Amino acid sequence: MDKEQQAAEAEQEQQQPQHEPEAEEEEEPSEDESSEGGSEDSSSEGDDSAPEVSDEQDDEDSPDEDPFDQINVDFQFFDPKESDFHGLKALLHTYLDGQQYDSSPLVDTIIAQASVGTVVRTGEDEDPIAVMTVLNTQQHKQAGFLQQIRQYVLGKCKDAALKDKLAKYVLGKCKDAALKDKLAKAWDAPGTGLIINERLVNCPPQLAPPLVQALFDEVGWATEDEPQDVRDHYKFKQYLLLTRVYSDPLAGQPAAAAAAAGPSAGKPPAGPKSKKQQQQPQQQAKKQKGEQPAQQPGTPHIVYVRPEDEFFHAQAAAAFTFPVEGRAVGKDELQPLRLVLLLPASKVPAARKALDAVVGNMAAQ
Repeated sequence: MDKEQQAAEAEQEQQQPQHEPEAEEEEEPSEDESSEGGSEDSSSEGDDSAPEVSDEQDDEDSPDEDPFDQINVDFQFFDPKESDFHGLKALLHTYLDGQQYDSSPLVDTIIAQASVGTVVRTGEDEDPIAVMTVLNTQQHKQAGFLQQIRQYVLGKCKDAALKDKLAKYVLGKCKDAALKDKLAKAWDAPGTGLIINERLVNCPPQLAPPLVQALFDEVGWATEDEPQDVRDHYKFKQYLLLTRVYSDPLAGQPAAAAAAAGPSAGKPPAGPKSKKQQQQPQQQAKKQKGEQPAQQPGTPHIVYVRPEDEFFHAQAAAAFTFPVEGRAVGKDELQPLRLVLLLPASKVPAARKALDAVVGNMAAQ
């Protein structure tokens, strides 16, 4: 009996592996399921729309196609109004690079000056994305915001301290107090206008020519159409401008040195990238005309964020730059600067003509 039990147990162990494949066979689809799968395959073969859609999607995702969709935006020009207050304040709150100043009174003054000044919006009820206007420094000399701007600008143009601090950044010479005195006298002189020019960094450069045209056309109209006591406020002899530029530390270096700095070296922040690309044809045109601002040996190459600034700078009677403090950037990246320039009113037509020739003016008749 023991042997028979052992033999029976041995037969059960031999039969056990044979049941496992049978279980696997049970998991295979049944004939009904197979017929359903076959009907699906047949319907897919009969309908060519499914593979066509898949092919179109593959074509859309192919690397040869432009990964960015083109978006058409309508830019509309308006006179500043009360509803622009918060949008303008957002644009101007960093006008002094984070330093606190009376930005709200400045915005109120821009809105109240209905005869001169333009804002750009993408719709009637949208916030402004750009503003350009000019304020008479003598008319508003008692305003707190103008005194704060004056102190900020002139405070950056110091004697030997500025020379030592900005030795590797300065484009215009500010070696002694002469330039500071010149700017101070211009600020306090009759017929001086402070140009306020701010806009979002991703605004297209084509906005510059019509904005410049609108500003100076309105200044001319104001001297003719406004009451006599107001006309004198717009008879400008010179303009002061505080604007944003960058210096490229790799410009002028040998190609090997620039390549060793890395693939990201010299790249601007998100906004100024297109401006740097757009500057290249501008430089070629400027070199042909001999209007490029003179740069001293060893000074860095200037990248203009706004195209009009390059042409204003070329015609400026005095100018200097200073670095923006409090912004950490790599030594091989574009260095943020502020450019201060004094532009004679008699040089404005030449600057406008050069700007229109390079960028084009969609508002020109």
